[in-house]
Amino acid sequence: MFDHLRSPVTLGTLQLRNRIAMAAMGVEIAGEDGRAGEPIIAYYEERARGGVGLVITEVCAVAYPRGATAHRQLAISSDDYLPGLFELTDRVHRHGAKIALQLVHHGKVSRVDVQDGRPVLMPSLPRFKGANDMANDLSREEIGLLMKAAGTGTRKPEIKVADEQDIAWVIDAFASAALRARRAGFDAVELHAAHGYLLSEFLSPAWNFREDAYGGSRENRARLLCEVIRAAKARAGRDFPIWARIDCREFRTPGGITVEDAERTAELAAEAGADAIHVSAYSDSTSAAGFTEAPLVHAEAGYVEETARIKARIKVPVIAVGRIEPELGERLIREGKADVIAMARKLLADPALARKIEEGRPEDIRPCIYCYTCVAQPFFDRPVRCAVNPMTGREDRLGSSEREQAARPRRLLVVGGGPSGLEAARVARLRGHDVVLCEKSSQLGGTLRFASLVYEPNERLLDWLEGQVRKLGVEIRLETEVTPELIRALAPDEVLVAAGAAREKPSILGVEREHVFDGDDLRALLTGQGDGSAAKKLSLVGRLAVRAGRATGITGKPSLLREASKAWMPLGKEVVVIGGGLVGLELAEFLAERGRRVVVLEAGPKLGLELAHPRRWRVLHELRELGVELVTNAVVREIGEREVAYEIRSSPSEGRLASAHADNVILAVGLGANPAIAARLKEAGVPIREIGDVTGVGYLEGAIRDGFEAALALG
Repeated sequence: MFDHLRSPVTLGTLQLRNRIAMAAMGVEIAGEDGRAGEPIIAYYEERARGGVGLVITEVCAVAYPRGATAHRQLAISSDDYLPGLFELTDRVHRHGAKIALQLVHHGKVSRVDVQDGRPVLMPSLPRFKGANDMANDLSREEIGLLMKAAGTGTRKPEIKVADEQDIAWVIDAFASAALRARRAGFDAVELHAAHGYLLSEFLSPAWNFREDAYGGSRENRARLLCEVIRAAKARAGRDFPIWARIDCREFRTPGGITVEDAERTAELAAEAGADAIHVSAYSDSTSAAGFTEAPLVHAEAGYVEETARIKARIKVPVIAVGRIEPELGERLIREGKADVIAMARKLLADPALARKIEEGRPEDIRPCIYCYTCVAQPFFDRPVRCAVNPMTGREDRLGSSEREQAARPRRLLVVGGGPSGLEAARVARLRGHDVVLCEKSSQLGGTLRFASLVYEPNERLLDWLEGQVRKLGVEIRLETEVTPELIRALAPDEVLVAAGAAREKPSILGVEREHVFDGDDLRALLTGQGDGSAAKKLSLVGRLAVRAGRATGITGKPSLLREASKAWMPLGKEVVVIGGGLVGLELAEFLAERGRRVVVLEAGPKLGLELAHPRRWRVLHELRELGVELVTNAVVREIGEREVAYEIRSSPSEGRLASAHADNVILAVGLGANPAIAARLKEAGVPIREIGDVTGVGYLEGAIRDGFEAALALG
């Protein structure tokens, strides 16, 4: 299995042990002066320990702080930075991985230049204004943080069109950085000529309007990149591997880079001495939805066809990237469409992905759910974090704590089999504790099981969590309600209550009508759980269908139910969703994809604020494309037999009445803390700790983190 991914490959003079690379990704955990300190060294070391063949670092500013986009990104503009970088390469090499330093000048995205009052270097004065819609779906706080990080305020950035002296300076800065990289122990450098940064701007006909030798034809626009390659090779040594990361397309950018442009750029770069080509893509940097098309693609295998076209034109190896699952990566290499598969988000979720593939246990890989939590952080100059891996970005503090055996193994009872309870049970058992997990329903997963129905990547996480606790030998008791008597019988040293949030119905006239469902009702209907009371709201045909789904096992598997629901669902054609948070929006998308006409009513001014903002951008874009009506500042007044009456508030004292037809109404509001369970169980006299949504809704990231930290706290 995965014979091609596991096989060695050579990039120039650099031999890799396998064909899995860690793609560059901004993480904001370098020192505030650009130095490599313990946080970022431990972060990369963990991925090297995890078995990747190649680590490609985050962007490293060749002339830091000039041309940098953040103070907390790596720098190599003088020898002062070499000690930390040498420690980084040494620690990566200890685990058998190779490491390349990604070199960059950020051009028009040089936020530090703007913050410090320096002009921004570009090939030409810009003509493209962009969509400029990124702030539309951000909260006021997010907009403030974004403006602070950008450093613009009310000041308009000054643009410096590069002259011959500037171009010579850029070439020298990259070449000097390549030499320092070699001296610091790096095995190669990657020139970042993508994502709208300076070298990419010269390549792009949408940004380069020069009439000299560096503008016009494809050959001229690629001239700077080729001169940088030649100069870096001359300075660092012909045997030092150097390659370029280029865009195969510029989405949402009129006149931007096309795949034909990229094919020619790749040919020219290879002729200039590039030892490989890394194929990425870009989109209008001011477009909210565009960001999730490129460079952080929402669709699996976003650029593999373009990558295959480029590979067919050149003789040097090609690195593919863009949400490529290991199974597809294996096929791409086997079919000769790529030579190396680069991954970023997947290796934040599970740094040991490559090792698990090497050991023949891909089922143990913790999946990325593509929630964009990680990539949201650099927008606000915040350190990276991962919704499914609480250790990401904290490797220097947590180290190998998840893997360390407890000094005093204890007996633990976990109440609730949702994500927080499963994670607590997993980590506690991994560390040697004796764990019993009790779940009141007949299935593990809690709200994650329902969330898996409406968002497929969540199912991968559910399967992984359930698979891990079973594999580790956690004692699982389904259909078991925990009482003080049961606690006394089990005699645990500690009890973790992960029973989930409480739901309170809103005080809306008509909320008790039979065509109104809350989240618990829907979960019971669609996952086969509950006492059957929700099904009583359905017609005879609906009740029979739900019964058949349970009997055949369809309701027990989100993927089966997801497909079956395309043919039939126990809901009418017109649905009003009350609540425009994460749950409401994901439900709205699920229903709209199944032919329902959906109206979402949100009381606040913004939608989906629980989502990391890049995923919010994507979800709201897709909802609008599906024709879902999104109404904000909507106060629901009454749920009638066939319509919902509401008021759109333009101010605290003004509003206008409106209504929406509804065959069914779904309540996606009312979740809150659930302290009653822990209070009742304290009678047993055993130490109790509440985790996850039972303490207040923290959604998936909060639930996983709570479970993880509770397991570590056991000692």
